Amino acid sequence: MIRVWLTVFGVLAATSVFAQDIEVTTLEPSNPEAVLEEILPEEKAEIPTLSIGQVILRGIDKLNGTADNIVVATDLPRKFGLLDIELKECRYPQDNPTGEAFAFLFIKEASETVFSGWMVASSPALNALDHQRYDIWVQRCRVSLAAGGDE
Repeated sequence: MIRVWLTVFGVLAATSVFAQDIEVTTLEPSNPEAVLEEILPEEKAEIPTLSIGQVILRGIDKLNGTADNIVVATDLPRKFGLLDIELKECRYPQDNPTGEAFAFLFIKEASETVFSGWMVASSPALNALDHQRYDIWVQRCRVSLAAGGDE
C-alpha cells in the first residue's frame, strides 16, 4: 500500500514539474508615438464657435443666502457683492447658442485678483472660483433673438 502511495505521489510530483516548463521570449520595445497615434488620431473634429460680448453668470452669496443672475458685458466690470467681475470673451458652439458656453473672466476683490481664467458652463467645477463667501459660475452666453438664441 505504501508503494502505491509513493508511486502516485511520484507521478503527481513529476507532472507538476513538467507542467511548469515556461519558455521566455524577450519583447521588442514598442514605439510610444505609434501607440498614441492609434489612441489619439491627428484629425480632431473642431466645433466651430462664435464669440459674443455678454455672459450670464449665476452668483451665490453664501453669507446672505442670496442667488442672483449677473449679466456682464465685455470690458465693463460688474459688481457682485464685494467682487468686481470683468468679461474678456464668451464663446459658444455655432450650432447651439444655449449650450456649452465658456467665458474668460477676471474676478477681483479689493483690487486683488481672486480668479482669472476660463469657466465652462457644463463643468463649473473644472475651473471654479475658490472664494469663502461667493460662488460664481457661467450659465450661458447672452445671445440676441436675431442670432438664434433665447434672449
